[in-house]
Amino acid sequence: MSQLTLSKRAQTIGDSPTLKINALARALKQAGKPLIHLGGGEPVFPAPLAAVDAIIEKARSRRIKYTPSSGTPELKAAVATYTEKYYGKKVTAENIIISAGAKQALFNFLLAAVEPGDEVIFPAPYWVSYPEMVKLAGGTPVVVRPSKGLQITPAELAAAVTDKTKAILLNSPNNPSGLIFDADFIRAAVQLAEQKNIFLLMDDIYHQLVFDGKTCPNPCAYSTPGSQNLVIVNGVSKVYGLTGLRIGRAVSENRALIRAMGRMQAQSTSCNCDLSEAAATAALLGNQQCIADLCALLEQNRNTLLAELKQIPHVAVHTPQATFYCFADFSHYNANSAELAQFLLEKALVAVVPGSAFGMDGYLRISFCADKESIVQGVQRIKQALENLSGKETN
Repeated sequence: MSQLTLSKRAQTIGDSPTLKINALARALKQAGKPLIHLGGGEPVFPAPLAAVDAIIEKARSRRIKYTPSSGTPELKAAVATYTEKYYGKKVTAENIIISAGAKQALFNFLLAAVEPGDEVIFPAPYWVSYPEMVKLAGGTPVVVRPSKGLQITPAELAAAVTDKTKAILLNSPNNPSGLIFDADFIRAAVQLAEQKNIFLLMDDIYHQLVFDGKTCPNPCAYSTPGSQNLVIVNGVSKVYGLTGLRIGRAVSENRALIRAMGRMQAQSTSCNCDLSEAAATAALLGNQQCIADLCALLEQNRNTLLAELKQIPHVAVHTPQATFYCFADFSHYNANSAELAQFLLEKALVAVVPGSAFGMDGYLRISFCADKESIVQGVQRIKQALENLSGKETN
């Protein structure tokens, strides 16, 4: 009997490197290993009380049912309020789709907008899922690599646009670098998208997790009123630490696009979790001090991580301006970041994510959303392992 075959799509799409690291770290911990996980992407921070109370109230109502496919009216209204407050843009329910996480919102966009062969541009370093998501939608990922440092220039972005370009995808603040594209860059990207009549998809999932008094440039401030090009994706996972709710959203003045994204969603996941939408609504409308508290904690953790990394010679670090990631250059020890991450996992029992997963080898992404003790001990273990690797003291 001939063997059943899988689709070419299934054979060409790779695993998510970060989810793979998380699963391996979880397995090692369950096996009793004293592993320190510095590869994660969720804050160790209690859920906002408003969200917890909303879940309890909804559960006690014993009415946990299907929700409208593109989101409840209550949650869409909360998103509209949030969008006006933080982006200065008035939108209605027709401009909003609620999805099972920002990731689904991104994927809905790609399914709705990208034809086979269309190019989607994004800069390196990039979030690990971008290339595979574009390929799943039939598009061609086009990676723009910085000639210097960890950020491309407006000229480098513009040079990548061709007749096949359908969209530019930007993540700022950036995972994995923790850096923010400045106002000049965001303005240039918005104008480029309008001039070339292509989409600009802003992955803004970290836009409030910023440090040192900085703010993220607002793309809506540079768009032409009524522009159909701009799409902003966000969610409650990062800024509220509510990763388990799986609630994201997309907002655009392009109502035809939002409707199309809704059709993609209706034919895949149907609708979102009733409990999760109630909790997300409460988080958006509740006391926002939880975000400031989370930022303060993460900024302290970042400073702790940077102080520890300074104790390791030959490691180049760009100070993260936001998120909860540091993208450090460890190429002095091994330019193959996958090999180095595996070495640290085996010899130091510290989980980090190789830079190759983000399109830039030689780097390691180190998360500082763990507790401070884990950060200190984790980096000290890394330092000791690298000393053993080089065969000499590095202090």
